[in-house]
Amino acid sequence: MLGTGRCGSTLLSQMIRLHPEAVSVSELFSFVTDLGMRIEGAFPPQPIDGPAFWKLLSDPQPRQSILLRHDLQMPEVTYPWSKGSYTPDGGLPPIMAGLVPHLAPERPDELFDAIGAAMTRRPFAPVEEHYQALFAFLAERFAASFWVERSGGSLRVAERLLKAFPHARIVHLVRDGRDTSISMSRHIGFRMALLCGMQAELLGTDPYESADRSEEDDLTADLSSLLPENFSQAAFKAFRLDPALCGHYWAGEIGVGLNVLDQLSEGRLLTMRYEDLLAAPTESIKRLDEFMTGEVDSTWVEHSARLVDPRPARWPDLPDDQRSELHDACRPGFEALAARGLTWD
Repeated sequence: MLGTGRCGSTLLSQMIRLHPEAVSVSELFSFVTDLGMRIEGAFPPQPIDGPAFWKLLSDPQPRQSILLRHDLQMPEVTYPWSKGSYTPDGGLPPIMAGLVPHLAPERPDELFDAIGAAMTRRPFAPVEEHYQALFAFLAERFAASFWVERSGGSLRVAERLLKAFPHARIVHLVRDGRDTSISMSRHIGFRMALLCGMQAELLGTDPYESADRSEEDDLTADLSSLLPENFSQAAFKAFRLDPALCGHYWAGEIGVGLNVLDQLSEGRLLTMRYEDLLAAPTESIKRLDEFMTGEVDSTWVEHSARLVDPRPARWPDLPDDQRSELHDACRPGFEALAARGLTWD
């Protein structure tokens, strides 16, 4: 399942978890890429062995770790601290943030250990084969006939995922870019990823990978206050991320992602609008089930539809100037979607 993030995919992931035939793999690629800032590391070009693959899944990531140390926990981090052996100060393995507690909320450490035992035994292989083996392991362990992986922001790695899973069917969930952008601007993970991107662009290097600060004078005061060595909860909360900036990001992700999805053969892509899911949940969920399994489980559709909690759009409430600026920022994304038959007011 692909999307830009903040597009409603968490709701779909919760629905998939209820499906009697599916195993719901949640937030794997968001966390192994450290909020999208370590994509190359999560998809190394050379073959790696099982222990190296396990390190990708289990070594705490720097951006997620610094957020947890400062009591800035994303809603997607669902690890039950009181039921496991990890603490916010000690760092959390990427798959323990969302994937493992999503599947085993009562005994997360037990599932984590089982995954580690299975993955570390694997021989040298392309990383794509390791990811395939991980999903096959989870499907077998949970007696599922298929798996669905959902990560916020996964559209940015669509090309890599299509290479890793060349026969997979793809569900692309799309939400009005204006509401998506507003949600991004308020979300801990997206705020962190975008400010880190701005820091890296101005410094000429990633401050979480390099100690080089020779270009620090190019940073604004608020970006400088959020370098790893200066980071504080107060500075993070005070940082203002303009929804229009998020709109430019959204439009870029949509444009690149749609060009990748255009390569899919007929029958491999289902595009869903989040607004349709809210307005007509039963019909939307039936379409999803037919796409995934070829039939409709009426009990699952009924239970899943109960999870829908419609909420009004936020963008119309913005002041006129901000609303206009946000709409202009999102325009290229809307135009790319309209060219494929998807339109919003």
